[in-house]
Amino acid sequence: MKSIQKRLYELAFNAYSDNRRLVAPLVGFPGCKLIGSSIKITQQNHGLHFACINSLVKLFNPDVVFMMMDLSVEANALGLPVRFPIDESSSVEKHPIENISDLDHYRRINILQDARIHSYIKTMELTATTLPKEILKCAYVVGPVTLAGLLESAQKVAIDSILEPERLSELCAFSTEIIQKYALAMINAGADIICVLEPTAAILGPKEFRKFSGHYVHHIMESYKYSDVETIYHVCGNTMHLIKEMVSIGVAGISLDGPETGVDMAKAAKMVSEDIILIGNVSPTIVLVNGTVEEVKEATTELLEDMRQYPNFILSTGCDLPPETPIKNIKAFMETGRNFR
Repeated sequence: MKSIQKRLYELAFNAYSDNRRLVAPLVGFPGCKLIGSSIKITQQNHGLHFACINSLVKLFNPDVVFMMMDLSVEANALGLPVRFPIDESSSVEKHPIENISDLDHYRRINILQDARIHSYIKTMELTATTLPKEILKCAYVVGPVTLAGLLESAQKVAIDSILEPERLSELCAFSTEIIQKYALAMINAGADIICVLEPTAAILGPKEFRKFSGHYVHHIMESYKYSDVETIYHVCGNTMHLIKEMVSIGVAGISLDGPETGVDMAKAAKMVSEDIILIGNVSPTIVLVNGTVEEVKEATTELLEDMRQYPNFILSTGCDLPPETPIKNIKAFMETGRNFR
């Protein structure tokens, strides 16, 4: 399967032809301290959320801008109990699904009427209408396996993938319906890219990944296949064994975690066709949070050198940057990427 649109690849290839790289760190939380707000308040206030994104754009001028990463948005809209720390990302506290029949309650909920969902949609509207057109705007949605894990727990997902595959398929099908609604709302709000966050799927083998994640992510993509919106697949952890499955459904690109997890970007590049964009993978914590400015420059340069021969590469971080990431380190990352030739 091939994705219809190739805008992301064309931008990366044109940059490569101009002897430069696109630079697009997964950064959201560090913007909160730039505007003097907490994560909790920023995630629940679309004006502040946009101000956070806008402050990062003004300071770093990335080629792709991402919203604040939040794996609990869809689950919260379904009514799952969510914990909201002041300066940490929110998290689901309880996984309510015990029997498949329990889904009947959740099928009656229209997530687009949820206040927090509405806040994220309004944030994308402001981002799309206010920021420069040349900067691509990316919206996050949770992946079907990950939402299934929030509904019944990641441990139960792992068990179901082997012992009760029909149960997990039904959970993923339900999750897909929820995610499709949110993705389409984000596209209508102006998103150029949908990034599917699927960390729970890292526990699956290739066959199970294809059946429970890839199959349903393809259905999500089908719901907007006639738009000019492309899809990025992001799976945390060591995904070297899943790369071929990740790209097989026609996504425009895959976002890979840091090298400390076992991901080797140069090896990954040899596993995919040239028209698939690879995004990553400087370590968010080891390098960006805990490294010195010189160590950030060194790690970023090393990655750029490793990927020198591959035009289908966008420099980024392995995952979302923690809120405590020093601004000077993000600047060093951006400057190194911009100056590399």
